[in-house]
Amino acid sequence: MKQFLRNLKIVTVLLVLLVAFLLAGLFVQQKRSQQELSVAAGENKQALRQRYSRAGSILSADRVLLAHSKNGEREYAADPALARACLHLVGDYTHRLPFGIESVYMPELLGTSRPFFTQLLLDIKRQGFTGNDLILTVDSKLMLKADRLLSDYHGSIVMLNYRTGDILALVSSPRLYPQDIIDWTNIVEGSLFNRALFGRYLPGSTFKIIPAAALLSDSKLDVTMTVDCKGKEPIVSAGAKETLTPEGHGRVDLAKAFSKSCNAFFGKLAVELGRERLLEQAKDFGFNQELFVDRLKIATSIIDLTEPGIGALSWAGAGQPIGRDRLTLSPVHLAMLSGAIANEGVLMKPHLLRQEIDPTGVTGQERNPEQYFICCDQHIAAAIEKLMLDTVSSGTGKRAYRDGLKIAGKTGTAEMIDSEGKPVVNSLFTGYLISETHPIAIAVVLEDESRAAAQLAGDLLSYAAKRDLP
Repeated sequence: MKQFLRNLKIVTVLLVLLVAFLLAGLFVQQKRSQQELSVAAGENKQALRQRYSRAGSILSADRVLLAHSKNGEREYAADPALARACLHLVGDYTHRLPFGIESVYMPELLGTSRPFFTQLLLDIKRQGFTGNDLILTVDSKLMLKADRLLSDYHGSIVMLNYRTGDILALVSSPRLYPQDIIDWTNIVEGSLFNRALFGRYLPGSTFKIIPAAALLSDSKLDVTMTVDCKGKEPIVSAGAKETLTPEGHGRVDLAKAFSKSCNAFFGKLAVELGRERLLEQAKDFGFNQELFVDRLKIATSIIDLTEPGIGALSWAGAGQPIGRDRLTLSPVHLAMLSGAIANEGVLMKPHLLRQEIDPTGVTGQERNPEQYFICCDQHIAAAIEKLMLDTVSSGTGKRAYRDGLKIAGKTGTAEMIDSEGKPVVNSLFTGYLISETHPIAIAVVLEDESRAAAQLAGDLLSYAAKRDLP
């Protein structure tokens, strides 16, 4: 009987201790959740600084620190140029850039998203208030190079691995240094906007990939069709015509029209395809669909063809909508389009977060390559790749050509009228490197610049081809 009572006391003590641990863990979790909600609501910016004083680190794929906490302070990349290049991607602890990693992944960085027993174990080890580290997919050297190439341009550059969906570089300009955001000084107009993810740009001739894919996949149309391009003379009444090549291209087929970016051919093609077929093909490539980069919802690429008449339809086929028609896409989606062609018609889900690691070194969530859309048949993709290779070797994309590299691409020159009624021309390029070791797609969008996008793309792809990517 005495032994039984003794055992009962031991069990009771153990149960009391267990309950005490559970209650203590519950109290800690509740307090942390309350603090997080208060911070997220913007009620106390000083609380943000305090909470981030023990937040986890953010590192590039090549393990360069992009943000970390040291001596109770939140610090950003040691190289000021890299800190500036990564600003729109990483964000800042004040959350004035609301869609950076610092804010979107705040629960992970602060450690408040952990399962109860995981948190309890870390509390016992006195690591409970230290956040988790996040390893991103971007390469620090590519970020720096892309930022230097952007220089004083307004625009963005996106690079991604078209087989895994990993985003290797994502920069937007104009940009600031993190301390400028924190101190709220030297704020340049437009510098808080992440153009790479949320910009809505007229695609110009980069859109011609879409009607080309539709033609190649439509058995009812003649893929050998030709069009007589007469320059300034519209292909149909009030329809597409050449604005940059007033003398025209003469008689062109698909290959020549794609390489020379002939508006007349693609305007006529859009009319032959019809409004519904063009919309259907665009949707297959992700237009009019919600697109995400991990937790970040990017700007939806829109094609809305409501303007009546075949003239308007022909302009849409050339990537230059008129009237009530709308046609926009984001730079990251532009990179995804050419990436899908490179990946045999399969568009991969884009990722920025590679993995999450808790304070004990245990890996939590980790990205896995995953298909997003099947945009077209692999044979169609191969045919478009040939068109894109010719565009770079002897067409409008010659500025992207580099000896020793196989670069496929499509240029775009988007003409529009700004809010002040002035004509503005943007330069775009989307393309990719054909390489087993460096499967890289790229998009370059430069505002108020007519020709430089292909040059920058070639420079960056050439640089990337020499790097050992993670």
